[in-house]
Amino acid sequence: MNTLEGLPILDHYNQLLATGNEQHAWAIVQEVFNCFGKKGPKQYAWYTLVAALGNNSAEIDATRRSSMIFFYEYSAALFSAVYVLHKNRRAAKPGKKRLREKGEKERS
Repeated sequence: MNTLEGLPILDHYNQLLATGNEQHAWAIVQEVFNCFGKKGPKQYAWYTLVAALGNNSAEIDATRRSSMIFFYEYSAALFSAVYVLHKNRRAAKPGKKRLREKGEKERS
């Protein structure tokens, strides 16, 4: 089972994997920021990191913990960059405002 079952993002993801079409990649970006807003992806990545680092499993040694922090920092930079691309692309198409923009501004 996939938690994205029935949501548009899963269709875009499957199409992206099948075709490599940039249109589907942009659709995924739009879905993510419509759902989580500007800061949400970074916050959820942080929660995941904290949960993993709080786990005292022997599988997560110091090197892996360091790698997880490194990955989180790279991901945070990626989320910020993708959000700017998303915002700029949407601003270039002023006739296509979404109803969810109000919600995005509230979460920002």
